Amino acid sequence: MPLHTRIVKADQDNPDPEAVKSGAAVILAGGTVIFPTETVYGLGANGLDQDACLKIFTAKNRPADNPLILHISSLEMLDGIAVLPDSSVRQRLAHFWPGPLTVLLEKTDVVPAAVSAGQPTVAVRMPDNRLALELISASGVPIAAPSANLSTRPSITDSQDAVREMSGRVDLIYDSGKTSFGVESTILDLTTTPPRLLRAGSTTVESLQEVFGSIEISDAARGTVESNVAITPGMKYRHYAPEKPFFLMNSMEDFRRLLDLDLGHLGILAMGADEVCSKDQCLRLGSMNDLRQVGHNLFSAFRELDRSDFNMAVIHPFPENGYGLAIMNRIRKATGHRVITTEEVLELAGNSNQTL
Repeated sequence: MPLHTRIVKADQDNPDPEAVKSGAAVILAGGTVIFPTETVYGLGANGLDQDACLKIFTAKNRPADNPLILHISSLEMLDGIAVLPDSSVRQRLAHFWPGPLTVLLEKTDVVPAAVSAGQPTVAVRMPDNRLALELISASGVPIAAPSANLSTRPSITDSQDAVREMSGRVDLIYDSGKTSFGVESTILDLTTTPPRLLRAGSTTVESLQEVFGSIEISDAARGTVESNVAITPGMKYRHYAPEKPFFLMNSMEDFRRLLDLDLGHLGILAMGADEVCSKDQCLRLGSMNDLRQVGHNLFSAFRELDRSDFNMAVIHPFPENGYGLAIMNRIRKATGHRVITTEEVLELAGNSNQTL
Protein backbone atom coordinates (compact mmCIF):
# COMPACT_ATOMS: atom_id res chain seq x y z
CA MET A 1 0.00 0.00 0.00
CA PRO A 2 1.48 3.38 -1.01
CA LEU A 3 2.53 5.70 1.80
CA HIS A 4 1.22 9.22 2.19
CA THR A 5 4.34 11.22 1.39
CA ARG A 6 4.64 14.63 2.99
CA ILE A 7 6.55 17.22 0.92
CA VAL A 8 8.35 19.79 3.07
CA LYS A 9 10.05 22.83 1.57
CA ALA A 10 13.36 23.57 3.26
CA ASP A 11 16.33 25.79 2.44
CA GLN A 12 19.48 23.63 2.40
CA ASP A 13 21.69 26.45 3.74
CA ASN A 14 19.26 27.98 6.25
CA PRO A 15 16.58 25.42 7.07
CA ASP A 16 13.54 26.38 9.09
CA PRO A 17 13.72 24.71 12.54
CA GLU A 18 10.19 23.39 12.17
CA ALA A 19 11.10 21.72 8.87
CA VAL A 20 14.06 20.04 10.57
CA LYS A 21 11.86 18.89 13.48
CA SER A 22 9.36 17.39 11.03
CA GLY A 23 12.02 15.19 9.47
CA ALA A 24 13.56 14.23 12.81
CA ALA A 25 10.15 13.17 14.11
CA VAL A 26 9.75 10.82 11.16
CA ILE A 27 13.22 9.36 11.70
CA LEU A 28 12.59 8.74 15.40
CA ALA A 29 9.21 7.17 14.62
CA GLY A 30 10.92 4.59 12.40
CA GLY A 31 9.98 6.26 9.11
CA THR A 32 11.87 7.26 5.97
CA VAL A 33 13.00 10.71 4.85
CA ILE A 34 14.54 11.89 1.57
CA PHE A 35 16.97 14.71 2.28
CA PRO A 36 19.68 16.61 0.39
CA THR A 37 23.38 16.22 0.96
CA GLU A 38 26.12 18.11 -0.86
CA THR A 39 26.45 15.19 -3.29
CA VAL A 40 23.03 13.66 -4.08
CA TYR A 41 19.73 13.20 -2.27
CA GLY A 42 19.69 10.41 0.32
CA LEU A 43 16.88 8.13 1.47
CA GLY A 44 17.30 7.99 5.21
CA ALA A 45 16.08 6.11 8.27
CA ASN A 46 17.26 5.62 11.85
CA GLY A 47 20.62 3.93 11.36
CA LEU A 48 20.35 2.10 14.69
CA ASP A 49 16.90 0.64 13.99
CA GLN A 50 16.93 -2.60 11.97
CA ASP A 51 13.23 -2.42 11.04
CA ALA A 52 13.49 1.21 9.94
CA CYS A 53 16.53 0.44 7.78
CA LEU A 54 14.70 -2.43 6.09
CA LYS A 55 12.13 0.13 4.89
CA ILE A 56 14.89 1.75 2.82
CA PHE A 57 15.41 -1.48 0.88
CA THR A 58 11.67 -1.80 0.25
CA ALA A 59 11.31 1.82 -0.90
CA LYS A 60 14.21 1.52 -3.35
CA ASN A 61 13.73 -2.10 -4.43
CA ARG A 62 17.33 -2.43 -3.23
CA PRO A 63 19.02 -5.84 -2.93
CA ALA A 64 19.44 -6.83 0.72
CA ASP A 65 23.17 -7.53 0.30
CA ASN A 66 23.90 -3.93 -0.76
CA PRO A 67 25.00 -2.08 2.42
CA LEU A 68 24.05 1.44 3.50
CA ILE A 69 26.10 4.45 4.62
CA LEU A 70 25.67 5.86 8.13
CA HIS A 71 25.55 9.66 8.10
CA ILE A 72 26.74 11.42 11.25
CA SER A 73 26.80 15.05 12.37
CA SER A 74 29.85 14.98 14.66
CA LEU A 75 33.03 13.01 15.28
CA GLU A 76 31.64 12.08 18.71
CA MET A 77 28.80 10.21 16.98
CA LEU A 78 31.44 8.08 15.23
CA ASP A 79 32.63 6.56 18.52
CA GLY A 80 29.54 4.49 19.15
CA ILE A 81 29.28 2.88 15.73
CA ALA A 82 32.82 2.21 14.50
CA VAL A 83 36.34 1.31 15.65
CA LEU A 84 39.16 3.53 14.41
CA PRO A 85 42.31 1.65 13.33
CA ASP A 86 44.61 4.11 15.11
CA SER A 87 44.54 7.44 16.95
CA SER A 88 45.66 9.46 13.93
CA VAL A 89 42.57 8.62 11.86
CA ARG A 90 40.32 11.05 13.73
CA GLN A 91 42.63 13.96 12.94
CA ARG A 92 42.91 12.90 9.30
CA LEU A 93 39.15 12.66 8.93
CA ALA A 94 38.85 16.20 10.27
CA HIS A 95 40.59 17.35 7.07
CA PHE A 96 37.65 16.10 5.00
CA TRP A 97 34.60 16.21 7.27
CA PRO A 98 32.06 17.60 6.81
CA GLY A 99 32.51 16.64 3.17
CA PRO A 100 32.01 14.05 0.43
CA LEU A 101 34.22 11.30 1.89
CA THR A 102 32.88 7.98 3.18
CA VAL A 103 35.22 5.69 5.12
CA LEU A 104 34.90 1.97 5.72
CA LEU A 105 35.64 0.97 9.32
CA GLU A 106 35.17 -1.99 11.64
CA LYS A 107 31.65 -1.73 13.04
CA THR A 108 30.43 -2.02 16.61
CA ASP A 109 27.60 -4.27 17.78
CA VAL A 110 25.06 -1.42 17.74
CA VAL A 111 25.08 -1.27 13.94
CA PRO A 112 22.14 -3.33 12.59
CA ALA A 113 22.79 -6.14 10.13
CA ALA A 114 20.69 -4.34 7.48
CA VAL A 115 23.16 -1.43 7.45
CA SER A 116 26.28 -3.56 6.97
CA ALA A 117 24.59 -6.27 4.86
CA GLY A 118 26.05 -8.83 7.23
CA GLN A 119 29.63 -7.57 6.84
CA PRO A 120 31.88 -6.81 9.85
CA THR A 121 32.40 -3.28 8.56
CA VAL A 122 30.35 -0.11 8.26
CA ALA A 123 30.57 2.85 5.86
CA VAL A 124 30.36 6.27 7.56
CA ARG A 125 30.40 9.87 6.44
CA MET A 126 29.61 13.40 7.66
CA PRO A 127 27.80 15.34 4.90
CA ASP A 128 28.64 18.98 4.17
CA ASN A 129 25.05 20.18 4.04
CA ARG A 130 23.45 22.21 6.80
CA LEU A 131 19.98 20.71 6.42
CA ALA A 132 21.39 17.17 6.53
CA LEU A 133 23.57 17.93 9.56
CA GLU A 134 20.72 19.57 11.47
CA LEU A 135 18.40 16.67 10.62
CA ILE A 136 20.93 14.17 12.00
CA SER A 137 21.57 16.27 15.11
CA ALA A 138 17.87 16.77 15.79
CA SER A 139 17.29 13.04 15.40
CA GLY A 140 20.14 12.24 17.77
CA VAL A 141 21.05 9.08 15.84
CA PRO A 142 23.14 8.30 12.76
CA ILE A 143 20.95 8.26 9.66
CA ALA A 144 21.42 5.31 7.32
CA ALA A 145 20.99 6.42 3.73
CA PRO A 146 21.80 5.30 0.21
CA SER A 147 20.98 7.55 -2.76
CA ALA A 148 17.27 8.35 -2.99
CA ASN A 149 16.53 6.77 -6.37
CA LEU A 150 14.93 3.49 -7.32
CA SER A 151 17.55 0.75 -7.53
CA THR A 152 19.66 0.88 -10.77
CA ARG A 153 18.29 4.33 -11.72
CA PRO A 154 20.42 7.49 -11.85
CA SER A 155 21.03 9.13 -8.49
CA ILE A 156 18.78 12.08 -7.70
CA THR A 157 20.32 15.56 -7.61
CA ASP A 158 17.09 17.60 -7.79
CA SER A 159 14.21 17.36 -5.34
CA GLN A 160 11.68 17.47 -8.18
CA ASP A 161 13.04 14.15 -9.44
CA ALA A 162 12.72 12.77 -5.91
CA VAL A 163 9.08 13.82 -5.76
CA ARG A 164 8.36 12.29 -9.18
CA GLU A 165 10.13 9.00 -8.50
CA MET A 166 9.66 8.36 -4.79
CA SER A 167 6.29 9.81 -3.78
CA GLY A 168 4.21 7.07 -2.19
CA ARG A 169 7.34 5.12 -1.22
CA VAL A 170 8.64 7.24 1.68
CA ASP A 171 7.15 9.24 4.53
CA LEU A 172 8.72 12.65 3.88
CA ILE A 173 10.64 14.36 1.06
CA TYR A 174 12.50 17.63 1.52
CA ASP A 175 11.85 19.89 -1.46
CA SER A 176 15.20 21.69 -1.37
CA GLY A 177 16.24 22.16 -5.00
CA LYS A 178 19.47 20.92 -6.51
CA THR A 179 22.50 19.49 -4.73
CA SER A 180 25.86 21.23 -5.13
CA PHE A 181 28.16 18.37 -6.24
CA GLY A 182 26.02 15.86 -8.12
CA VAL A 183 28.41 12.90 -7.78
CA GLU A 184 28.35 10.67 -4.72
CA SER A 185 30.98 10.60 -2.01
CA THR A 186 34.32 8.90 -2.38
CA ILE A 187 34.60 5.65 -0.40
CA LEU A 188 37.94 4.84 1.24
CA ASP A 189 38.60 1.54 3.01
CA LEU A 190 40.54 2.25 6.22
CA THR A 191 40.56 -1.40 7.35
CA THR A 192 43.47 -2.13 4.99
CA THR A 193 47.07 -0.94 4.74
CA PRO A 194 47.52 1.08 2.64
CA PRO A 195 43.97 2.47 2.50
CA ARG A 196 42.05 1.27 -0.55
CA LEU A 197 39.81 3.36 -2.77
CA LEU A 198 36.52 1.48 -3.25
CA ARG A 199 34.50 4.17 -5.02
CA ALA A 200 35.76 7.29 -6.78
CA GLY A 201 33.71 10.33 -5.91
CA SER A 202 33.61 14.01 -5.11
CA THR A 203 36.80 13.87 -3.00
CA THR A 204 39.74 13.25 -5.33
CA VAL A 205 42.42 10.62 -4.82
CA GLU A 206 45.05 13.32 -5.06
CA SER A 207 43.61 15.20 -2.05
CA LEU A 208 43.34 11.95 -0.07
CA GLN A 209 46.98 11.07 -0.78
CA GLU A 210 48.08 14.37 0.75
CA VAL A 211 46.62 13.27 4.10
CA PHE A 212 46.59 9.46 4.05
CA GLY A 213 49.72 8.83 1.96
CA SER A 214 49.77 5.92 -0.49
CA ILE A 215 46.32 4.72 -1.59
CA GLU A 216 45.50 1.58 -3.54
CA ILE A 217 42.95 2.19 -6.30
CA SER A 218 40.74 -0.85 -6.78
CA ASP A 219 39.32 -1.89 -10.14
CA ALA A 220 35.87 -1.38 -8.62
CA ALA A 221 36.75 2.27 -7.96
CA ARG A 222 37.62 2.73 -11.62
CA GLY A 223 34.32 1.13 -12.54
CA THR A 224 36.00 -1.45 -14.77
CA VAL A 225 34.67 -4.45 -12.80
CA GLU A 226 31.76 -5.32 -10.54
CA SER A 227 32.58 -6.96 -7.21
CA ASN A 228 31.08 -10.31 -6.27
CA VAL A 229 30.50 -9.00 -2.74
CA ALA A 230 29.28 -5.51 -1.89
CA ILE A 231 31.16 -4.36 1.20
CA THR A 232 30.11 -0.79 0.40
CA PRO A 233 27.48 0.77 -1.90
CA GLY A 234 28.24 0.94 -5.61
CA MET A 235 30.50 -2.13 -5.80
CA LYS A 236 28.33 -5.01 -7.00
CA TYR A 237 25.24 -3.83 -8.84
CA ARG A 238 24.60 -1.81 -11.96
CA HIS A 239 23.75 1.71 -10.93
CA TYR A 240 23.12 5.19 -12.29
CA ALA A 241 21.62 3.81 -15.51
CA PRO A 242 19.18 5.57 -17.84
CA GLU A 243 16.34 3.38 -19.12
CA LYS A 244 17.31 3.97 -22.76
CA PRO A 245 20.28 2.18 -24.39
CA PHE A 246 23.45 4.00 -23.41
CA PHE A 247 27.02 3.36 -24.56
CA LEU A 248 30.55 4.62 -23.93
CA MET A 249 32.38 5.46 -27.14
CA ASN A 250 35.59 3.52 -27.69
CA SER A 251 37.64 6.72 -27.92
CA MET A 252 37.36 10.47 -28.30
CA GLU A 253 38.38 10.01 -31.94
CA ASP A 254 35.41 7.68 -32.54
CA PHE A 255 33.12 10.16 -30.80
CA ARG A 256 34.28 12.97 -33.10
CA ARG A 257 33.84 10.73 -36.17
CA LEU A 258 30.28 10.07 -35.10
CA LEU A 259 29.57 13.79 -34.77
CA ASP A 260 30.87 14.38 -38.31
CA LEU A 261 27.97 12.31 -39.64
CA ASP A 262 24.40 13.47 -40.18
CA LEU A 263 22.77 11.39 -37.49
CA GLY A 264 19.99 13.64 -36.26
CA HIS A 265 17.28 11.47 -37.80
CA LEU A 266 18.65 8.38 -36.06
CA GLY A 267 17.64 9.58 -32.65
CA ILE A 268 21.11 9.42 -31.13
CA LEU A 269 21.88 11.72 -28.26
CA ALA A 270 25.61 12.33 -27.92
CA MET A 271 26.50 13.75 -24.52
CA GLY A 272 29.69 15.77 -24.45
CA ALA A 273 31.44 18.79 -23.03
CA ASP A 274 30.80 22.25 -24.51
CA GLU A 275 34.00 22.43 -26.54
CA VAL A 276 33.59 18.85 -27.78
CA CYS A 277 30.02 18.79 -29.03
CA SER A 278 28.02 21.80 -30.23
CA LYS A 279 25.33 20.00 -32.24
CA ASP A 280 21.68 20.34 -31.23
CA GLN A 281 21.52 16.60 -30.64
CA CYS A 282 24.22 16.90 -27.97
CA LEU A 283 23.23 17.28 -24.37
CA ARG A 284 26.27 19.18 -23.20
CA LEU A 285 27.46 18.45 -19.69
CA GLY A 286 29.77 21.41 -19.15
CA SER A 287 33.42 22.03 -19.92
CA MET A 288 36.39 19.69 -20.12
CA ASN A 289 38.19 22.42 -18.16
CA ASP A 290 35.73 22.06 -15.27
CA LEU A 291 34.97 18.40 -14.64
CA ARG A 292 33.16 19.25 -11.40
CA GLN A 293 30.57 21.01 -13.54
CA VAL A 294 30.36 17.91 -15.74
CA GLY A 295 29.85 15.73 -12.67
CA HIS A 296 27.18 18.10 -11.35
CA ASN A 297 25.17 17.71 -14.57
CA LEU A 298 25.77 14.00 -15.23
CA PHE A 299 22.81 12.35 -13.47
CA SER A 300 20.34 15.04 -14.50
CA ALA A 301 21.47 14.44 -18.10
CA PHE A 302 20.73 10.73 -17.75
CA ARG A 303 17.22 11.57 -16.58
CA GLU A 304 16.77 14.13 -19.35
CA LEU A 305 17.73 11.43 -21.84
CA ASP A 306 14.88 9.25 -20.60
CA ARG A 307 12.43 12.15 -21.00
CA SER A 308 13.68 12.95 -24.51
CA ASP A 309 12.58 11.61 -27.91
CA PHE A 310 16.02 10.06 -28.53
CA ASN A 311 16.11 6.27 -28.58
CA MET A 312 19.74 5.72 -27.57
CA ALA A 313 22.76 7.65 -26.37
CA VAL A 314 26.52 7.65 -26.47
CA ILE A 315 29.07 9.53 -24.38
CA HIS A 316 32.77 10.15 -24.87
CA PRO A 317 35.44 9.09 -22.35
CA PHE A 318 36.94 11.58 -19.92
CA PRO A 319 40.51 11.75 -18.55
CA GLU A 320 40.81 9.52 -15.48
CA ASN A 321 42.66 11.82 -13.13
CA GLY A 322 41.24 14.10 -10.47
CA TYR A 323 37.47 14.38 -10.74
CA GLY A 324 37.52 12.49 -14.03
CA LEU A 325 38.05 9.20 -12.17
CA ALA A 326 34.63 9.56 -10.50
CA ILE A 327 32.96 10.57 -13.77
CA MET A 328 34.31 7.53 -15.62
CA ASN A 329 33.28 5.25 -12.74
CA ARG A 330 29.68 6.49 -13.08
CA ILE A 331 29.70 6.30 -16.88
CA ARG A 332 30.99 2.71 -16.92
CA LYS A 333 28.32 1.65 -14.45
CA ALA A 334 25.57 3.59 -16.22
CA THR A 335 26.45 2.02 -19.57
CA GLY A 336 26.77 -1.45 -18.09
CA HIS A 337 30.42 -1.47 -19.27
CA ARG A 338 29.22 -1.38 -22.89
CA VAL A 339 31.90 0.21 -25.11
CA ILE A 340 31.03 0.92 -28.73
CA THR A 341 32.69 2.05 -31.99
CA THR A 342 31.28 4.38 -34.64
CA GLU A 343 30.61 1.41 -36.93
CA GLU A 344 28.67 -0.36 -34.19
CA VAL A 345 26.59 2.75 -33.51
CA LEU A 346 25.56 2.86 -37.17
CA GLU A 347 24.67 -0.83 -37.15
CA LEU A 348 22.52 -0.41 -34.06
CA ALA A 349 20.84 2.61 -35.61
CA GLY A 350 20.11 0.63 -38.79
CA ASN A 351 22.18 2.86 -41.02
CA SER A 352 25.43 1.00 -41.59
CA ASN A 353 25.71 2.40 -45.14
CA GLN A 354 26.80 5.81 -43.85
CA THR A 355 30.20 6.84 -45.23
CA LEU A 356 32.76 7.10 -42.48
